[in-house]
Amino acid sequence: MMGTIQHFSHGHTLYERKYADIWRCIICKQPIIASESHFDCSQCWHNIHKICAEFPEHINNSLHLHPLSLRRSSFESSIRCFYCDKSFTEEEYAYTCKDECAFYMHAKCGSIPQPTIISSYTTGDGEDDDDDFVQFSCHQHPMALVVELGDGSDEEDINLGKKCIACQLPWSYPAYSCTSLSCPNFFHKSCVDKLPREVQHPFHSHKPLSLQISKLQSCDLCCKKDCRLIFSCREIGCTFKIGTECAFLDTIVNCRSHDHLLCLVEGASCDDFKCDGCQKSYKELDNHATFEIQLTRSFLFRCMECNFNLHFICGPLPSTIKYKYHIHNLTLLDSVVEDNCHEYYCDVCEEERNSDFRVYSCSNCQYVAHIHCLIPQIMKLIKGVNDISNDVELWALGENRWKWDIGIDEKDYNNNTQKETVRDLMNYLTQEEKEKLLQPWTLWGHNFSYRRNLYDHYKNANSRFHQLGSIEDFETISEFFQRFDSSVRDDFDYELLFYTPKEGIEIEEKYLRQKVREVDGKYKVPNTLAPILKTLLDSYGGDLGGYSWLSPAMRSVTATLLLIVIDQMCRTKIEDVTWDDLKKWLFYLYVIYRIAHFKVYPDLWELGELRRNFIRKYWTFKVIRLKQVYTNLIDEKVEYLKAESKRLEENREKFKKIDINGFLRTTALPRKKMAIDEDFSVSIASELKHKTAGDSFFEFLDKRFS
Repeated sequence: MMGTIQHFSHGHTLYERKYADIWRCIICKQPIIASESHFDCSQCWHNIHKICAEFPEHINNSLHLHPLSLRRSSFESSIRCFYCDKSFTEEEYAYTCKDECAFYMHAKCGSIPQPTIISSYTTGDGEDDDDDFVQFSCHQHPMALVVELGDGSDEEDINLGKKCIACQLPWSYPAYSCTSLSCPNFFHKSCVDKLPREVQHPFHSHKPLSLQISKLQSCDLCCKKDCRLIFSCREIGCTFKIGTECAFLDTIVNCRSHDHLLCLVEGASCDDFKCDGCQKSYKELDNHATFEIQLTRSFLFRCMECNFNLHFICGPLPSTIKYKYHIHNLTLLDSVVEDNCHEYYCDVCEEERNSDFRVYSCSNCQYVAHIHCLIPQIMKLIKGVNDISNDVELWALGENRWKWDIGIDEKDYNNNTQKETVRDLMNYLTQEEKEKLLQPWTLWGHNFSYRRNLYDHYKNANSRFHQLGSIEDFETISEFFQRFDSSVRDDFDYELLFYTPKEGIEIEEKYLRQKVREVDGKYKVPNTLAPILKTLLDSYGGDLGGYSWLSPAMRSVTATLLLIVIDQMCRTKIEDVTWDDLKKWLFYLYVIYRIAHFKVYPDLWELGELRRNFIRKYWTFKVIRLKQVYTNLIDEKVEYLKAESKRLEENREKFKKIDINGFLRTTALPRKKMAIDEDFSVSIASELKHKTAGDSFFEFLDKRFS
C-alpha cells in the first residue's frame, strides 16, 4: 500500500509512487530512475527519493560541535562538503550549522554514522580468552589484540607501511589489528585504551578539548595534515584542534624577544613556516645548508596565540652548556668566524659547518660545535630531565646583542596590575600627533600627491634595473654594469628619498598588544624592545635627547618606532636586504627625525649620508650576486646548447644514413608495374620541386603513376 508523508521541505502532502518517468530529487538533485520508490506532490513538481525523505531535518554530528539542519541553499563553487570534500549542485539541500558556522555537509554524508572508538567485546567460542576480539564502531571488521611479535618474523614485513587509523603513526606493539587478511587497518592499544576523552591544553585554557575521530585534518600546533584522531574545542566560534601527539606537550619555554610563552613542538611539519628569527623558511635554508638543518627541522618553537614561530636553531636555547668530551663550558653564539678562512668545521662531528648558523663555542679555546651535535644535552636543559637544572638562561637568535638587565625585577613587572599597552599609548596621542603619523608627508610641507608623483617618476626610471632576472635581458644587464654612474645613483637616491606609503606610519599588531615597560623614567616601550632601548641609552649617555616639547606618549611612540626599525635591521642579513626594506626603514627614520629629533642621527646631512651608504652597500652586494647568478646561468645555457648541438649533429648523421629507396620500395604502390631504380627518389624530388603551381597533389600523382 502506497503511503503519504508530510515533509518539512514542502507544504503539500507527498504520495509514495513508482513509475517510469524520470524526475530529479529535490533533496540530493540526483535523477529518480525508473520504478524507483519516491514521494511526489500531486499539485506541483516536488519529488523526493524515499531514502532522502527519511533524512531527519535536524541532526547532531560528531564532526561539528553545533546542531545541523537540512536546508536548501545556493552554494558558491568554492564551498565543499566537510565530509567528502566534493562540491554541491545548485539549490541542493545540505546539512548546515544552525549557529551560522561555515560548515556544510551533503544530506547523504550527514546521514552516515560517524565513527567513534567505543568498543564491544565478542568471544569466539565462549571458553578461550585468546579467541576474544574487539569490535570498534569505526571499523567494519573485528580486531584482535596483538601484544608482541610472533614466532615468524614475517609479521614485521606485513605491518611495514601500515598507519594507525587514529594517530596515523606506524605500527608498534601492542595494537588491535584487523582480523581480515585483506584489511591493513589497526589501532595502537594506547590510542583506544589510554587516551582521555578530554584534555586541558596550555594553549587553550578557557575550555577542555574533546577527543573525536574526524576526517583527515591539520593539527593547529604541529601542522601535520593527516590527523584523524584529534582533540577539538566544543565552544561556539572556536576552531582550535590538535592531534593526539600534541595533546600532552609540556615543554613550555620563555622567549625574551616574544611576549608569549612558546611550546617546543617535536615532529612538526613546518617547512613552509617563515621563522621570526632568521626571517627564512626551511625551504629557503635548504639552498644554503641542507645538512646542518636536517636533524632539527622537525623541531619548532611555536606560539599559538599569534602564530609566532622559531626554528630550533634560532629559538631559545641554553646560553651555556656542558659537553662531557670538553673540559670547559660551551657558550651559545649567533656566529663564529675563524681566522677569515672560508672553511669551518665542527669539533664534535668533524663535518663542515656554515658560519651563518648558531653554534656552541668555547671562550677558552677554539672549540666549536654544531647545534644538532648537542641535541641530547640541549633537550635535558630545556626540559629539566634527570633533575638537571633548567635555570640556565635561554637565548633566541639575536638576543645576546642587547642588555637585558634594565633595572626592574622581572617578578615585580609580571605581577604589576597595570596592563598599559602600546595601543594605550597610541590612544593617548592628540589628534595633531596622530595626524603626524598618519600623514607624515606634511612634516616636509608637502602633500601626498606631490611626493608620490616624484617617487613614481624615479621608480619608473629605475624599473628596468629592479626587474633584472633573465639572461635574455643581456643588453640591460650590460647597461647596468657599465652605466652605473652618478646620474643612475642619483635616480636611486631620489627613489629612496621620496618614497611615501599611503598608509603613513604603522605599528604592527604584535607590538600594539604588548605591555609597555618603563625605561630610564622617560620612555615606555614594548617589553620585548626594552633591552634594545637600554643598549642605545648606554651608548648615548643615558638619553636619546629629542625635542623638549614632545609629550610623554609621543616620545614613547617615536622611540618604539625607532626600536622596531633597529630590530628589523639587526634581524636581516645584508644579503637578504631588499629594496623595499631600505625604502621602509629610511622613510621611518626620516619621520622619526622630523617628529622627535633623537640624537641617534643628529642632522639631515647624516641621514642623507646613511641613505647614500644604503645605496652603495645594497648595490655592491647586488652586483656581486648578479654577476655570480648570471655567470652561472650563462654557463648552464652554454652547456645545454652544446649538448643540444651534439644531439642535433648525431640526428643529422642518422638521417643521412636512412635508406629512402628501401622505404619507397616497400611503400610505393604504382598503378602500373614499373621498375624502381636508384634514381627513383631523385626523380620524385625533381618533379615535386619543378611541378607547376596549378597542379594539385592528386594531379601530380596521377601524371606520375598513370
